[in-house]
Amino acid sequence: MTSIATTMREKSVLVVRLGDIGDIVISSPVASLLKHHKQNVKLTWVIESEYAPLLMGHPDIDRLIPWDKQRWINLFTSGKWLTLLGEIRRMRKRLRQQNYDIALDLQGLLKSSFFTWLSGARIRIGLGSKEGSYWLVTKTISRNIGEQTQIGSEYRYLLSQLGFPDSPWQMYIAPPQRSTVSISKALNFDYGNERYVVFAPFTTRREKRWPIKNWQQIALRIRGRYHLKTVIIGGQDYADIANDIAGATGAINLVGKTRLDEAVDIIRHASLLVGVATGFTHMGHAFRIPTIALFGPSCPYSFAGIETSTIIYHQRFCSPCRRNPTCNNRYDCMVEIKPDEVLSELKPLMKIAAEHTKH
Repeated sequence: MTSIATTMREKSVLVVRLGDIGDIVISSPVASLLKHHKQNVKLTWVIESEYAPLLMGHPDIDRLIPWDKQRWINLFTSGKWLTLLGEIRRMRKRLRQQNYDIALDLQGLLKSSFFTWLSGARIRIGLGSKEGSYWLVTKTISRNIGEQTQIGSEYRYLLSQLGFPDSPWQMYIAPPQRSTVSISKALNFDYGNERYVVFAPFTTRREKRWPIKNWQQIALRIRGRYHLKTVIIGGQDYADIANDIAGATGAINLVGKTRLDEAVDIIRHASLLVGVATGFTHMGHAFRIPTIALFGPSCPYSFAGIETSTIIYHQRFCSPCRRNPTCNNRYDCMVEIKPDEVLSELKPLMKIAAEHTKH
């Protein structure tokens, strides 16, 4: 494939990664690698409005365009199609102001490729395009090739195919617009002056979760060994399950009580994070706090690229099964990860973190 990077001179690049907290965090280095490989690159990123705070103020994104997904859905379902058409036209006009030379769809879905097509870019490249999105791009690049053990492997492969460097992979998360003191008051939790571990136990996919009794056990043992309080974060749908953990351990249950920027700041100030394959866990890597990620039916990476992070993943004959478990909902791959294994991995991470603190 002809290298786009080597022929780029003062060109305008559009990146589309609309949603999913984890993938926005993991793919964020794309902006810096595109921007710094060649001078005079103007970079625009399209993102869903609710996730825009994650990339707000990114030093290498010249223009962040939020998309109000829910408004478009509401207009469509309520039959206000002319109003929706007007919204689409305004977005089209906004995109075409930049006269993009290349548009990259990092999501590979119909909705994301729609924005690359709407931009009018001459070259439109989709990553792992599906749902018919390949009709709206000029070229598709596979997600399934490259060094899949690395975090962000699919995005790294895309960049390498376009002639761009794929390292250093330095993830970015925007600091909250509000101060830590302000957020602490809103949550009634003075986390700026506390030492605590964050638990991120929840994900929409049941098979990716770890047994509740295991969370309870490691919460008690971490408190006893490292004198860390436990803070649980996640979406409102998991508040009852979080109560089961908190009730048995005295953990601070903030599930369903935080905004995105509040959860970001809580993770940023944590002494430790333990989580499953969810966006909050990826944030632990980005902030370089000691992080243990528990993966089972999906293994997005087995190497985070930093010494303060460890991934626990038991390779089985059926893994990764992703959305097609064959274990009759026993979720053996997650059940086989025992609390003792997590705690044994934790000890060297905490030692490394303590050494960094000294220096």
